[in-house]
Amino acid sequence: MDFKRSMFAALCSVMVVVTANTILPSIAVAADSEKKISLKRTNPNEPIGRDAVLSKVKATYKGRILSVQEKPLPDYPDCHIVRMLSLEGEYLTIKVACSD
Repeated sequence: MDFKRSMFAALCSVMVVVTANTILPSIAVAADSEKKISLKRTNPNEPIGRDAVLSKVKATYKGRILSVQEKPLPDYPDCHIVRMLSLEGEYLTIKVACSD
């Protein structure tokens, strides 16, 4: 009798794991998208500041800003990466002044 119960419990465990592995990835995966914002220097001698980057992102997208990182590239010295959680729960990676 104990053997039958342990086999039944093992079978149920396997069924739960298989069901969770097939259903949850399609449900629980948060959306992640990459956006780009073009931003030019107002004064050619001064780099784009963090405040200008934040103002442009807040004007374009609504949500909570999680981080701002300065990531200068050879052709784009003012490049910033902003990570944001939108009001819809979408995780946004926004590249500001990283391309034309």
